[in-house]
Amino acid sequence: MKRADIIEFKRGKFFSVSGVLGNLLKLFDRQWDGWGWHVGFVWEKVAGGWFILEATNTGVTRNYYHNGYLKKNARYWEWFIDYPEQEAMDKFAHETIGKKYDVAIYFWTAVAIIARHYFNRPIPKLLDKRFSCWELVAEGCADFDQPIVSKYDVIILNDLIKAFKKAGLSPKAFGD
Repeated sequence: MKRADIIEFKRGKFFSVSGVLGNLLKLFDRQWDGWGWHVGFVWEKVAGGWFILEATNTGVTRNYYHNGYLKKNARYWEWFIDYPEQEAMDKFAHETIGKKYDVAIYFWTAVAIIARHYFNRPIPKLLDKRFSCWELVAEGCADFDQPIVSKYDVIILNDLIKAFKKAGLSPKAFGD
C-alpha cells in the first residue's frame, strides 16, 4: 500500500447497517461483489500499522489500524496514476478533519439504490459540509485531480468499485 491508495473495509454481517444496505444494493446490482462497505485513504505508515483518513460516526479523522487487523479486514485499490503530493494531502486533511459525519447518507443511499433501479437515474447530492466515507473519498479524488465519480450525485460504494474496474484495476490484499 502507498499513501493515498483507497482502502476498503469488509462490510458487516446481515443485521448491521452495512449488512442491510449492502444486501439491498446486492439485490439491484448483481455485478457488485458485496465484499466491502467502508472506505478511506491510506494516509501514513507507522510502526505496526497505518493511519487511515476516514469519515466515521464521529466525523472525519485519521485512525490507526494494526497490520493484523488490516490483513483480515481490508483490501485496497491503487486509483492514482500520479499520486498526490504531500502538500495537497495535508491541505485536504486540514480542510476535512473534524467535519461532521453525514448520518443522512443511510437514508439517501437507500433512496439512491431504489431510484437508480426503477428510474435509471442518480439523485442529486445535497451540497453540505458533512461527509460519509464514500463522499470523503470522492471529494479527495477530485481535489487530487483524479476524480472518480461526479461530485453532484449521491455516491454509493458500488460507484467507486465500478470506476476502479472500468479503469482496469483489481483490489489488492493487504501485504501484497
